[in-house]
Amino acid sequence: MTTFDIPVLDEVHTAAPQLDTLPGRCVPYSMAAGEGERHELGGQLITVIARPEDTGGQFGAAYVYGGKGTETPFLAHDREHRFLYVTDGRLQIWLPGESHVLVSGDSVTVPAGTPYAYRMLAHRTRFLSWLTAGDAHRWSQATGHATQSHVFDAEAAPMSDARQSELADQFGVRVHDLEKTNLPAVTGSVLPAAESPYVLQAGEGDRWASLDQLNTYLARPRNTGGTYFAMHTMGGKSSYIPRHFHREHTENFFCIEGRILLHANGREILLTKGDFLHAPAGTIHSFAFDSHNTQMLGLLTTGVFEKFFEYMNVPTDAHVHTEGGDMQFPAEGFARARAELDLEVVGPPPARGAGR
Repeated sequence: MTTFDIPVLDEVHTAAPQLDTLPGRCVPYSMAAGEGERHELGGQLITVIARPEDTGGQFGAAYVYGGKGTETPFLAHDREHRFLYVTDGRLQIWLPGESHVLVSGDSVTVPAGTPYAYRMLAHRTRFLSWLTAGDAHRWSQATGHATQSHVFDAEAAPMSDARQSELADQFGVRVHDLEKTNLPAVTGSVLPAAESPYVLQAGEGDRWASLDQLNTYLARPRNTGGTYFAMHTMGGKSSYIPRHFHREHTENFFCIEGRILLHANGREILLTKGDFLHAPAGTIHSFAFDSHNTQMLGLLTTGVFEKFFEYMNVPTDAHVHTEGGDMQFPAEGFARARAELDLEVVGPPPARGAGR
């Protein structure tokens, strides 16, 4: 398993969250939609919102935005997993033995060494790209060019395969000469039992319900070599949860729809669609949903906190949350989580508006 650079907790406890800037060290920070290091690559705008130097070497993340017909050759990453989550448009993806057309809310998990390719099918297609090392984002920066634009260049010439191949080995990327053919869509509705490539359609996955929220595992540690897991949460307006921190894992919050209030090291930060907050180990934090039908994507590194959602929820076949249900706060599950998992509660929920 990969060894990560866990930050010094006392330093993180006292670090004020940075806003709209990549910090270059492992501290809490947030990025508003569109902010980050932007570069253009063959008709794609790639906005890097997390680099290994910002996350203790745990991951890299970027939003990829492009127009209809923009595509990649078949690629494989020798040293890292890749997770893609579609937020807008349509994306065709090829995996070994299968192909899919993905729409908003669909995701794909690609283990290291697995060949895959994609093609954008809508005029404005965007997805979140998560890499367990961040090498492929560095590769795309090296082969593309920096830009101050917040939209892709629809007139850009496609990046040549020769140019991409020239730098691929340096960043652990392998370019495969494979044909893109329409193949049956094999995966799509369940999580595999082990580490294998798969697509998961919006609303599918292992689902657990509690209070007014629905939590869906999009990737479990068993699917990612233990490096991370992905959780989609949807729900209505909610109160803050108790202030707490973690010693051994990092939490990353992406707002997919609605409004999320994040309280991090004494500061309240509002996330709306496309915004992101990184809370490394040691960050004293809490969150609340601030609008109806809010959706949040959580990516947690490593997988040590996976059981929290099962301790706090009950399994369900539902695809939407229940509003105004009569479920009680799962005090027994919360006590078990505090006793067994990486969870240290430091105080009651913060007041809304505190720390703005």
